[in-house]
Amino acid sequence: MKLSKTWLLLCCFALVSQLFITPASYAKMYTWTDRTGKIRRTYYPPPANQVQRKKVAKRSTTRKQAVGRNSVEIYTTSWCGYCKKAIHFFQQRGIAYTVYNIETDKEAAARKRKLDGRSGVPFAVVNGRKIHGFSASAYEAALNK
Repeated sequence: MKLSKTWLLLCCFALVSQLFITPASYAKMYTWTDRTGKIRRTYYPPPANQVQRKKVAKRSTTRKQAVGRNSVEIYTTSWCGYCKKAIHFFQQRGIAYTVYNIETDKEAAARKRKLDGRSGVPFAVVNGRKIHGFSASAYEAALNK
C-alpha cells in the first residue's frame, strides 16, 4: 500500500512540475541593448524608451521578379547525387527550373551533347551560362548576372 501512495505522489509531482515548466520553455525571448550598451535577453519586451526605429532600404527587385527573370535548365541522370543537390539548390530558393533526364529523354541527351561536349552531369544552363557539375557559387553568380 505504501508503494502505491509513493507512486501516486511522484506522478502528481511530475504533472504539477510539468505544468509550471512547459510554459516557460515556450515563452518568447527578447534581445535588446540598454542605454549603457549592455545586451539584455529577457522574457519581456524592452521599455518603450529603449525601442529604436530603423529604416530599411527598399529592394530594387522583389523575389517574384527575380524568380521570373531566371532561365534554368538542368541535365541530369537518375543515379547522380550531385544532380539531386543541384535541383535542391534551385528548389530551396524558389527558382523555376526545367530538369532533363538524359538517360530517358533522347532529345535532351542530344541537346546536351550539342551544348556541351563533355559527358558529366549535372550540367546546367543558368541565364545562358553553362555550368559543369554542382557549384552553388557558380549558380549564384549566374543567377545574379
